[in-house]
Amino acid sequence: MPAVYRIRFRLAAPLATPLHSGTLFGNLCWIWRYLYGEENLAKWLVTLYDDPFLISDAFPAGHLPRPLLRPSAPRALTLQEVNLRKRVKRVRLVPRKIFLELRDRMSEDNLQASLVRWLAEEESAEGRRTPEENRRHGTESWVRVPHNRIHRLTGRTPEIGGLFFTEELWASGLKQYKDVYVYTSLALAKLQELFEQMGKLGYGKDASWGRGRFDGIEIEPDQELSADTSRPRAISLSHGSLTPNMRNTKYHLETHYGRVGGVYSCTESPFKYPLILLKPGATFDAGSGPFGELLTDVHPNMPWVRHNAWHLIVTFREAD
Repeated sequence: MPAVYRIRFRLAAPLATPLHSGTLFGNLCWIWRYLYGEENLAKWLVTLYDDPFLISDAFPAGHLPRPLLRPSAPRALTLQEVNLRKRVKRVRLVPRKIFLELRDRMSEDNLQASLVRWLAEEESAEGRRTPEENRRHGTESWVRVPHNRIHRLTGRTPEIGGLFFTEELWASGLKQYKDVYVYTSLALAKLQELFEQMGKLGYGKDASWGRGRFDGIEIEPDQELSADTSRPRAISLSHGSLTPNMRNTKYHLETHYGRVGGVYSCTESPFKYPLILLKPGATFDAGSGPFGELLTDVHPNMPWVRHNAWHLIVTFREAD
């Protein structure tokens, strides 16, 4: 029977590609191909139409995306309340414990109040920590990394216009730990093997340079975040597509510029078509799933390429 699992791992190297759900799925497919062969992968992909593999983005350990909710009723605010709301508005990830506490009475007012208290507690705790404790707590930031082009004929860098920058995620201490959620009927041992191999080979861009390595994989069933259908609303933890069964939807959009990996990355056209996807945190009525879809026709020359745009959801109840 399918179950929800939480997969926690530690980033052991800088990350050059964001840990988005569809890209994670694509990397898992390549690992599957390397381990079990292309024919075995094709057979598994065919089964997904009846037994979807739902996967979330990776979030900082113990956090979930902030749900998009009905705006709070307008009322007069003090200057202090206005400033607090501005700070809280910038928070895009909420502690999992806050989400679970508010799961059956979720509202923008309740969420903002909880986040204000949480931010105050975090600032107070940071002020009490010693330098050594702060180092263990760690840091996380996207760093601009300079590169220079190499002229293929001369083997040298050009004098003009060769410099360009990419961004990499550098993390230390507890900030290195990430959580990914999956809903699948795969055996736990196979899931463990797939993620361990992906961590060893590296994820995403510049994996051959050592980028995207992770270790310390821990997988455990997650009963708390199972999609209880008695709750009328759902929040997506994934980058997914919008389908007709997603009603009363609130969402932010993002354009995904994907490319094929593995042995196809060196082909004449590794780039997929741009995809318009809903970002994690989208909310909609929790009806009959699955929500989103396994997209086809995403590459101009490779009709067999797929993109996992299903949503892994968590249900909640929005307060009146």
